[in-house]
Amino acid sequence: MAEHPDVSFAAATTGPTNLLASVLCADVYGLYDYLAERAGMLPGIRTMETAPIIRTVKRVGAIRESHE
Repeated sequence: MAEHPDVSFAAATTGPTNLLASVLCADVYGLYDYLAERAGMLPGIRTMETAPIIRTVKRVGAIRESHE
């Protein structure tokens, strides 16, 4: 999964899951395609849980835009 161009971050974790990946997709259709056609086809993947980012409130190193 770490070799997929859509994956910007991948890490081994502890707890109920053992892999975390951040995937960058243009839209929900791209996310669906990635989950169904790439990640879902990997050997060893039994279940997946997704949590799309709705809004970013803080990003390290990013310049904050004023919305006054």
